[in-house]
Amino acid sequence: MTAETGIGGTFSTVADPIEVVEVALEATFRLRRRVLRADRVDLDLRMPDDAVDGAFHVAVLGADGKAVGVATAMPTPELPFDAEPPAWRIRQMAVDPAVQGTGIGAALFVAVVQRIRERGGATVWAESRDTSVGFYLARGMSVVAGHAHRSGGVDYTDVVMRLGRSEDRQPL
Repeated sequence: MTAETGIGGTFSTVADPIEVVEVALEATFRLRRRVLRADRVDLDLRMPDDAVDGAFHVAVLGADGKAVGVATAMPTPELPFDAEPPAWRIRQMAVDPAVQGTGIGAALFVAVVQRIRERGGATVWAESRDTSVGFYLARGMSVVAGHAHRSGGVDYTDVVMRLGRSEDRQPL
């Protein structure tokens, strides 16, 4: 087994199984700040929908117990586009830059979608930073036409994936 050092501390490389665990909201803050909000320290790390009933937070932890990858998902009863309910949103997904490309983001995505399926979700969506759209497309999501915007100096595009009814669901 080899080890590397990143923002989250020392961790095993992707050759080892990547474990995704549910964590408290606050366990996501450090990585959210460093990866998503480093230039906007004026912004609160607690998002309004973090506490939506049913929301959950997941992480991949380094050997030091600090998150090297995080994501949040929550049910979204109202969508900005037409989609099959119930819909869930992936939000605040971040991976330590030192370990991007090692499978941590993919493991987070698969774990989040699996949990959404277990909760009966039919649609999963995200407001993807334009720099991350390729990541989501590679996992089977599609761009929502006409749903791009700019906020806080960052360009976003909505992406969506239909999970379908349980008898129609296909593995990722």
